[in-house]
Amino acid sequence: MIALVEDLIRMTLCPFCRVLAGELPSSPVLENDLVVAILDIRPANPGHTLVMPRRHVESFTALSPPEVEQLALCGQRIAKALKQLDGCEAVAFSLADGAAAGQDVPHTHLHVVPRRTDDGLGWRAAGRLQDRETLDAIAARIMTALGMP
Repeated sequence: MIALVEDLIRMTLCPFCRVLAGELPSSPVLENDLVVAILDIRPANPGHTLVMPRRHVESFTALSPPEVEQLALCGQRIAKALKQLDGCEAVAFSLADGAAAGQDVPHTHLHVVPRRTDDGLGWRAAGRLQDRETLDAIAARIMTALGMP
């Protein structure tokens, strides 16, 4: 019972759930039974689209396989459409899973961002070159977490 009440409160406060419920305006571009795609109200570039599950799910890892599939397929369809628009040379995809990763709305969403060479957006890896021994050790830990030998 407490969990149900917590879920209702979270969904009531979630701006994406409010959009999906028709309580907040949006500019939809694509939808199906599992996901909805709307234009971002603070776009990095014109056409910046958010693809989100209809169900309130905070973490990408909590999505069902069909939701993951539809998130990716709708993102791909939108990217193809964006590439047909003037000024779109490429498309960047971004999905932050958790506040520490930069997720600003606690409802899973995929950003589909039209890009052009001179748009001024920074999207470069900030990491440093890692030695093979360290990489192999991390790979082994991930494989163990995945239940692989």
